[in-house]
Amino acid sequence: MEYRRVLKNDWKAKWIWLDEEKTEKNAWLYFNKTVTVTEIPEELIANIAAENKYWLYINGNCVVREGGLKRGPTPTGCYYDEVDISSYLVAGENLISVLVWYWGNEASYSSSDAGQGGLLFEAENGNISILSDESWKVVKNPAFKEDKGKMQPNYRLPESNVYYDSREEIADWCNLGFDCSDCKNVTEYALGGEGCWGETYSRDIPMFKDFGLKDYENSKDYEGKSFCVKKKITLHVPYNAQLTPYLEVEAKAGKKIVITTENTYTGSIHSTYVTKDGIQAFESPAWFNGEQITYEIPSGVKIIGLKYRESGYNTEFCGSFICENNGMNILWQKSLRTLYVTMRDNFMDCPDRERAQWWGDVTNEMMLTMYSLAPDSYQLYRKGVSTMLSYVDPETKVLQTVVPIKNDYFELPCQQLAGVGGFWTYYMYTGDKEFIKSVYNASADYINLWKIQENGLVEHRSGSWDWQDWGEKIDVSPLENAWYYYALSAVKNMAELLGDEDAANEYDGRMKSLYAAYQTLWSDKGYKSPGNEDFDDRGNAVAVLSGICPEEKYGKIKEILFNIRNSSPYMEYYVLEALCRMGEYSLAEQRMCERYGEMITEDYSTLWENWIKKDGTSNHAWSGGPLVIMSKHIAGIKPLSAGYGKTEITPQYNLHKNISCTVPTVKGYIKFDYSSENENIKINLEYPEKTEVILSIPENAEVTVNGKLVKAEKSECLVLN
Repeated sequence: MEYRRVLKNDWKAKWIWLDEEKTEKNAWLYFNKTVTVTEIPEELIANIAAENKYWLYINGNCVVREGGLKRGPTPTGCYYDEVDISSYLVAGENLISVLVWYWGNEASYSSSDAGQGGLLFEAENGNISILSDESWKVVKNPAFKEDKGKMQPNYRLPESNVYYDSREEIADWCNLGFDCSDCKNVTEYALGGEGCWGETYSRDIPMFKDFGLKDYENSKDYEGKSFCVKKKITLHVPYNAQLTPYLEVEAKAGKKIVITTENTYTGSIHSTYVTKDGIQAFESPAWFNGEQITYEIPSGVKIIGLKYRESGYNTEFCGSFICENNGMNILWQKSLRTLYVTMRDNFMDCPDRERAQWWGDVTNEMMLTMYSLAPDSYQLYRKGVSTMLSYVDPETKVLQTVVPIKNDYFELPCQQLAGVGGFWTYYMYTGDKEFIKSVYNASADYINLWKIQENGLVEHRSGSWDWQDWGEKIDVSPLENAWYYYALSAVKNMAELLGDEDAANEYDGRMKSLYAAYQTLWSDKGYKSPGNEDFDDRGNAVAVLSGICPEEKYGKIKEILFNIRNSSPYMEYYVLEALCRMGEYSLAEQRMCERYGEMITEDYSTLWENWIKKDGTSNHAWSGGPLVIMSKHIAGIKPLSAGYGKTEITPQYNLHKNISCTVPTVKGYIKFDYSSENENIKINLEYPEKTEVILSIPENAEVTVNGKLVKAEKSECLVLN
């Protein structure tokens, strides 16, 4: 997949802002510039950067709804968008209008604050030159106010609550002919700016997808209604989504409408709208998430319409999995929904409490995209990797677990080791050698931070947070050493791919030494630390996945991986992967269905952070591992060589009478259907060109491959070119 991040340092425009408001937090500013266009070009690309988010209008028409990415491609840098505005221009006068929202939260876990607001706008083609400079007008929007209520967002979120008092709004500010006499002149600031906005990089993911305004499932129930007393009404969205709520009401001035979701109470943002006289409409500019949207309607307010606008990462749902077990089908779909609601500016742990890019979460989320979303979704992972590499301190060589971040620091070593292994996994699914070139040195530097003890095992590295997983009875030594072996194997593979033979040989020797030392942790039925009474499923699972556990021990270790259930949903994915690696597909499926039982039956579209819903957020994508297990192991579709040059399809025919699975790959779609009734076995396979497929088939199956019938009289593997 092509990945594009371009440094732009030839700006003719200047950063602009209202100087007297430059450090005010939660500031909403309107910018206007009138330009005359004599001839409309076929293309006019506007390069736009804002601290932090912007909404662009031309002649009153919305061109960009929530532009900009959260700040921090590097510790000092920011992003700019490239938007073609030619189709919005008219011959003659045009009004360019921009609403900018500056957060000013230095404690954020997902954005690195610049210290002041700013707008940078540049569009040039032929005789047209639209540059942000001192000629632009600016006014602070007095309708946006600070929400001083008790329900404040979690401090990790850079965003604030939205509080909009329509009695003080500036009408028609983005329409041609708007009177700018009360506006002020902007202040120009130099590019870069001594620790301010820094270098500017092109946006490296698509603009956000706008699904348009939609009715809630029960919007009609409230149209035309008003209430004698204040009343909370709950509107239903079909699934947990990123959304902005909309209302149209008739009211007297001063009525306060508060809009929340079921996730507001875990620390998410919410919106408050104060009415003016008459019929009015309002859409909150800031997104939040949920499937139960509650409007607190004051007495005397007549509801004309209530709607919502879904938005999110711009990709398509392309993968699927269906079998006769409806619980598994539900779990696959919930995993997908949980993935998508945690994708926007970055992969995030959750869309409410913090929206932060924890690398353990990201590694799992990347795997989910490989089996469910179009390949353009991979750019979000590449963006995250590029950002993480940009935050590596050249002195310490540490890969940080949470970036972008400004006034805090996280290294969770086991998450980072899993992430290094994830780099190689990404290569296997994409065949992107350039990606491996970009991560190789940083990966090698990171694994070299570990010291080896006299007993041959790695010395425990606590990082900034000594965290391996939620839950109890974590046996650290078997888990940490297995993760290290896992990462070491990945870096060895990278070295071999890139022709670094000396390094590959050195890593191979290190692996052999660690392999031998690790076997000293074996105790009768599995691996555990000396003196530990109990076995832990997590360390034993990663031992299998990393290859540090020899196959002859699988027979005993499977009992641990099925019966011991210490792992959180994050590590559960690796336990299920390990069971499948050992060929214990039935046990993996049984454990998965039992552990996720409550999440499957719960009337909610996304998966929880922990096994008990109240113990965390109710939308955490690290819990979506079952999606991968079903498509990769139950349907059995996975690459045997990088980028699906060779593909293996080994479905678990003995577990299901019917399996249907679609996997989007970098080479195209793989579609597999299997049905078995009354000994009548039918298989249909479609796969793209330029890949070799090894298909496992049962006896007496009727097989159709890319439209051609193949008769199989015995169980065998078909090699298809």
